Amino acid sequence: MDTHSLISLISEVLSLVGLVLGVTLYLAGAFVRGIKGRWIPADGVIAASGPGTVIRWFDQDGEVHECPATTHETHRLSPGQDVPLWFNSRTPWHCRTHAPEIEGKGLRLTGLILLGTGLAAAVLGFVLMFV
Repeated sequence: MDTHSLISLISEVLSLVGLVLGVTLYLAGAFVRGIKGRWIPADGVIAASGPGTVIRWFDQDGEVHECPATTHETHRLSPGQDVPLWFNSRTPWHCRTHAPEIEGKGLRLTGLILLGTGLAAAVLGFVLMFV
């Protein structure tokens, strides 16, 4: 097997694997992000309620929601202090105090890298057909 044939074979395998796995991983990452829903930023306030502390905030309709303040970001905060939070538009009574941007980001990034590799290998294979 000469060098030209070997490079053609490698580029074809890389293009098939890169395109198939890249699309699959990117779609899986988009699915994970879509299933988790969109997180809406809000300003919450730590409040004392019964035996523990809670976070209270307003949603986009002006309704008040609360959830237990059990995260490490709220551990040392006293009642009356503000805390940035994100709540899910589907379930506004659930919140998180850490940024939600990482939902499926690793899958989407890996998918894009594999897609780029697959496209570059496909272009190389196409060029090698005419050389």
